[in-house]
Amino acid sequence: MQLFYLPDAGKSDTLSREESYHCVKVLRHKKGDKVSITDGIGNLYSCKIINDDQSSCKLKILSKEKTISKNHNIHLVISPTKSLEKMEWMVEKLSEIGVNKISFIYTENSERNKIRINRLEKKSISAMKQSNSFIKTTINDIISFDNFIRNLNDKSEKLIAHMGNNPLLKKIVRKNNNYTILVGPEGDFSKKEVSKANEKGFKGISLGENILRTETAGLLSCYSLIELLN
Repeated sequence: MQLFYLPDAGKSDTLSREESYHCVKVLRHKKGDKVSITDGIGNLYSCKIINDDQSSCKLKILSKEKTISKNHNIHLVISPTKSLEKMEWMVEKLSEIGVNKISFIYTENSERNKIRINRLEKKSISAMKQSNSFIKTTINDIISFDNFIRNLNDKSEKLIAHMGNNPLLKKIVRKNNNYTILVGPEGDFSKKEVSKANEKGFKGISLGENILRTETAGLLSCYSLIELLN
């Protein structure tokens, strides 16, 4: 299925410049063609092109074809690696497997405190369309660990992966719960940060005996959660 992304479908009827170019210029769709779009929140629509401008392609929604939802939400909170390409790869893969939200934090041992949020958004959109998931992974810009912990206020189960004598992830996961999981930099969280997370309700977990790269830990933790919850 050739899928296009139109957030706020129903309120908006025009594809973004990038989506328009891909639809009209690359795939050579023309006025009158039927195409499929998703709003990124679980809805699939059948549409007809009524203006095939390659920078502003206008659509008419014909029908809502499908609505999907998830039984659980997974929110990965992770410190970015020094390599932005590795972060892009991780976001792409996490979007493909259906992680709901990715937030970036900088910690005491982080190697960078800036990310290319626009690039990561594009990776998330592309992965959603490629996998036909209809639900886009939300990408949050980077903030400090302290700000994240201070402002976190939800009812999800909270986990933090760090070095120490912690139980394996599979030992504590319970079905029908939503999860927020913290993954630190390759230098790990500081003791002070772990303590602050514990005070906020985060439980320490282990991802196994091997020391993992940050992007590997992020992907493994989320994939394992999805498998355990399903």
